[in-house]
Amino acid sequence: MERSAADLLPAVTTRDPGQMRWAGAPTVELRLSAEGPHDRPRPDLRTLIDLSGLGPTDRNALPEMAVTITAIPGLEHKERQSLLRRALVYMAHSFGFVEADEELLL
Repeated sequence: MERSAADLLPAVTTRDPGQMRWAGAPTVELRLSAEGPHDRPRPDLRTLIDLSGLGPTDRNALPEMAVTITAIPGLEHKERQSLLRRALVYMAHSFGFVEADEELLL
């Protein structure tokens, strides 16, 4: 079962996670980033990852994609999966993959 940092960190940082007070809403960032030598342009993600399942994009260069999710900690597995699917589709749309939908991620 996959877990997010918002689920795991409270148990590591305190003896009673139920008594922990959050400074703000927990967020998790999902990021895909193509890195390379600093003296060269960053490579396109599509040269490293097959994103063709998301459909075409209107972007010429795509060195990174990211989305931040804000949610309550301790989500049930199904809720977490659904939230992650929606976030990935939102990220795809934000980076020009307008044909991406949740059905692709099942």
